[in-house]
Amino acid sequence: MSNPVTTKQPVSAELGYDRSDPLIGAILANIFSIIVILAVVIGGVTFYFHTYRDRIIEETQLTPVSQDLLDLRAKEDQTLNSYGIVDKAAGTVRLPVSRAMELVMAEAKEGKPKYPTAPYAVKKVEEAAAAPAAPAAEPAK
Repeated sequence: MSNPVTTKQPVSAELGYDRSDPLIGAILANIFSIIVILAVVIGGVTFYFHTYRDRIIEETQLTPVSQDLLDLRAKEDQTLNSYGIVDKAAGTVRLPVSRAMELVMAEAKEGKPKYPTAPYAVKKVEEAAAAPAAPAAEPAK
């Protein structure tokens, strides 16, 4: 039986490997084809990403606002800009935001605001850690 493998140059019997020159043309063709394939894949993925992103942005911006959201905003605007009774027993009422701001500004101009205005030193981490824990609330009897 004959050996079907034929080589252009003889194989070295001492070293056991082929001493023929590499095929530079085939190697360069493979490198070029790999670069082309990578460029096509990167370009395709980039095109797909930008197309998908543009479609999502367009859908988000051009979709009409739902009626539920419009109703919610109208209800919130009505609540913020009208008078009302929150708790009749406690005497709590609701004022429009603009009126509430006017009242706060009037109190500040008179010099007797209902909120603390005195500056205070900010607690340091060490002071906060050394402060005793607040006692637990007593259970209801």
